[in-house]
Amino acid sequence: MSPSTSKRLRTRLNRLALGGAAALCATVLAAGTALAAPTVRTAAALPGFGLYPESLTQDPSTGDLFVSAYGDGSVLRVPAGGTQASVFLPSGTDGRTHAAGVKADRSGLLWVSGGTDRSVTVYDDTTGIRVARFHIPFASGGVNDLTFGPDGTAYLTDSFNPAVYRVTPQQLTAARTQGTDTPLDAWRDLTGTPADYTQHSGINLNGIAYVDGGALLTANTTTGALYRIATDTGEVTTVPGISLPGADGLAYRDGKLWAALNRTNTLVRLTVTPAARSVVQDAVLSSTALQIPTSVLPSGDHLLVTRSQYDKGGPFGAGTPVPFTLAEVDGF
Repeated sequence: MSPSTSKRLRTRLNRLALGGAAALCATVLAAGTALAAPTVRTAAALPGFGLYPESLTQDPSTGDLFVSAYGDGSVLRVPAGGTQASVFLPSGTDGRTHAAGVKADRSGLLWVSGGTDRSVTVYDDTTGIRVARFHIPFASGGVNDLTFGPDGTAYLTDSFNPAVYRVTPQQLTAARTQGTDTPLDAWRDLTGTPADYTQHSGINLNGIAYVDGGALLTANTTTGALYRIATDTGEVTTVPGISLPGADGLAYRDGKLWAALNRTNTLVRLTVTPAARSVVQDAVLSSTALQIPTSVLPSGDHLLVTRSQYDKGGPFGAGTPVPFTLAEVDGF
């Protein structure tokens, strides 16, 4: 990048950050007490048109960020400490035209779900070489988001079929050896459980997070319900006293759960009790500067958020988006 180009990029990012701050219209509550509004600013520019970024993840070894694009199926990479993304996996890679969840594991692999293409593909996160591919055992539907347990097991949601999938390290090794598409293990059939959405229309289970104590938390986008799924027994229960309408991506760290509520431009922070038997909502941030957030990621002392702009020519409505970016939120 030339010095003049770098200067123009910094100027553009500064203007975007100022615009985001001006648009900030936040309500933050903690235990019923109003707090000072957090700062929302631009963290990185995403190149291309029609991206509609959906999910993001950070490589735990390198600090690099990866962002999935629902609009064209590409995956972008932002180097650690950088402010400009580049294309890591182009649109159309492995036939993917939409990309939903993206997660980096601790072994240098990047998992990318294709949403409605009914698959999740695993890549080397340095070279971009495909190492495994899994598909759902249904004629329609699609993998949405995923999380990892402490042993490296991946758990994946399907927004249309009432099932949570699982890929154990042993299953991943077998799939890598085979070198062909492998059916996903429909680990937990949700039919007849509190999370059953056999008769529900719209987007159902979406974000999912492994929490301390051997449990998964996952939310239904349409109903706002939050569910706990025990990883040892598969028991499914509704988490009481909480509603997260429009819940998209979830993220957990050190006893805290963050949720992105896309349609209302809202982030929610919750305290999770041991083993996730209950949660307490302790902060809410609503801001148009979030630009329809679909994923949230704790990184250092701040949060990173995908600004999907789904309401501007994307899945939520007509219009023309401004240049796509990632947001950074401090104080939340």
